[in-house]
Amino acid sequence: MHILSENSPEIWSAFRKLAFRFSFVFIFSFILVFNNGTYPLYGYISMPLTRLMQRFVPWFSENILCYSYDHSIFINGSGDTSYAWVSLLPLFLIALISAVIWSILDRKRTNYTFLLYWLTTAIRYYVAFMLINYGMIKIFHMQMQPPRLTQLLQPLGEYSPMGLAWTYIGYSKGYNLLIGLVEILSGLLLFRKTMVLGALITVATSINIMAVNYFYDVPVKMVSTALLLFSIFLLLPYLNSLFTFFITGRLVQLPPPPQPLFNRNWKRKSLFIAKLILLIIFSIQEIMSLFNTQKLIAEYQKKSPLYGIYRIEQTQKQHKSIPQNWRLIVFEFDSYKVLIRNTDYSPQTESVVIDTAGKKITLNNYEFYYRINPDGNIFLTKTFDDHTEEIKLVKQDPQAFELMRRKFNWIQEYPYSR
Repeated sequence: MHILSENSPEIWSAFRKLAFRFSFVFIFSFILVFNNGTYPLYGYISMPLTRLMQRFVPWFSENILCYSYDHSIFINGSGDTSYAWVSLLPLFLIALISAVIWSILDRKRTNYTFLLYWLTTAIRYYVAFMLINYGMIKIFHMQMQPPRLTQLLQPLGEYSPMGLAWTYIGYSKGYNLLIGLVEILSGLLLFRKTMVLGALITVATSINIMAVNYFYDVPVKMVSTALLLFSIFLLLPYLNSLFTFFITGRLVQLPPPPQPLFNRNWKRKSLFIAKLILLIIFSIQEIMSLFNTQKLIAEYQKKSPLYGIYRIEQTQKQHKSIPQNWRLIVFEFDSYKVLIRNTDYSPQTESVVIDTAGKKITLNNYEFYYRINPDGNIFLTKTFDDHTEEIKLVKQDPQAFELMRRKFNWIQEYPYSR
């Protein structure tokens, strides 16, 4: 067992000590400010810090950087907001100034092996918890979801880069399961003996996440970059050994990170109990988060009573109630909106109200009675003073789309690319 003592005889160079002091302050500051719900219950503890940052950063941006942005936008679905990027500079400056002052006040210190252990521990848990969280929601297919009806009708050119990436990944449940399991393997970081293996996995995982975020314009570039850099940081003490093993092919040993020396039994037990409690709280929080996410998805993506893609049957008669250039209508979610595709296939969103009890639907500012045939087709009826209009909505089969129809094949005599 590798034991750390505060009085370790190891002597660090002046540059290494300066680099550590800067890294210690900056990394801890980053983790505290950009925690992203990683540490259990930290969101409640960090509220004073969050409020302070949300007041200070806009002031710093306006008065020091002379950069204006919408101060009401903080960290939301996007982690690359102006607020987030501007926040990095104060953290960098604080770390730089702290490193200089620390170096002056603590010139005689020979090393920081003890503090390095705790910094490494904070990084290990930060990276592991974050990737486990992302891995779990992928396993349950809740982050990138299967193509929706509106997406099946959406031409490739209408997709944003992020929308294209999300649809590509979300299409395959098996692929989500695979990458989710790989991200969950970051849990190896939680144990000293498997830390190196865990860090190697998280380096590969973070590079993949970064590539998607950078090249498909996904707004989590900052945090994904931090995950990669933190994973590399964990591997820095092992670079020579890894080079020797992978490049020269010689045998090496990869000892686990040194452990602090606790000369009292109660200290060792307290540390073990604290870790156990942290893991239990994280597990409970993770389970609750999955249930809440699933509940929100079910609530916001509740299917419409008329769920489906419908072709509006064209007739020789001119309709007053429905524009002649409407061709397709999509009822997807139980909301007040439907998607319309017109003659030139341009998308437009229209308000809709469906009264299932009265079999009524309000569309295009007209109220129709509707009936659903056994074959799924819908007939809308609108009575005017001088005539009655009947609109037939012919239900389309989503499984007829090539993307949905084409399944996995073990044997393919020729590539099937369309």
